[in-house]
Amino acid sequence: MSTVCFSENRRHYSIKNGIIKKEKERAMTETLLEAKSISKKYEDEYVLQNTDLKIDQGQFVAILGHSGSGKSTMLNILSSLLKPSSGQVLYKGKEIGQLSKSAVAKFRREDIGLVFQHYMLIPNLTVEENIQLGSKYAAEAADLEELALLLGIEKFLNKYPHQLSGGEQQRVCIARAVIKKPTILFCDEATGALDSENSKNIIVLLHVIKQNYGTSILFTTHNREIARTADRILLLEDGRIVRDDMNMEKLSPDQMSWEI
Repeated sequence: MSTVCFSENRRHYSIKNGIIKKEKERAMTETLLEAKSISKKYEDEYVLQNTDLKIDQGQFVAILGHSGSGKSTMLNILSSLLKPSSGQVLYKGKEIGQLSKSAVAKFRREDIGLVFQHYMLIPNLTVEENIQLGSKYAAEAADLEELALLLGIEKFLNKYPHQLSGGEQQRVCIARAVIKKPTILFCDEATGALDSENSKNIIVLLHVIKQNYGTSILFTTHNREIARTADRILLLEDGRIVRDDMNMEKLSPDQMSWEI
């Protein structure tokens, strides 16, 4: 007897020999961010050349490359911090370059989070006050408490940045970027100033954020072991993507050997 398949409310079923079976739910992916032939040129030198890229909802994407390969330039263009010399960047199908200044500001304020290698915390504000800077409105106490517990910084909320270690400060930076629950989190060498143990902890936390909030994450790194924890790895050389692979041998952070 043939098998009949049907769908209802995004659930998928098959009927065989009169028995209805629920199938595994099919992946529903949405392209959140797309780059079309983006290039960036400074005087006569290209630092990014004719790059095409699509980022799907909920993906953890590592952009791997050595210093000077164009990683930060790519991330800055994708996050609207830098305009490309040519090409387009689209967010949910809308070209960012065609948006008004207020619409771009709204995109930065509400839809994306940014974490950098350097912490850039305000020294005369407490940890809680620094985190609140990441939200347009004051975060609900319950949301702040949940995030602080998730990132292990609940005991530091009334402290000042200079009272924290480097790893603790980076957790605060992540909290500041995530408090508004962005769709995409951009991390530019976010472990670059940390030792191996703190780096591992940050990678663990980013995966937890992806799992808990469904956040898409773009993470630039020169560390191959960090890249191997991602869902997808882009290899950037001299401003060009030379490889773009789904990571079929994904490592957990505990498996990383921290070899560059």
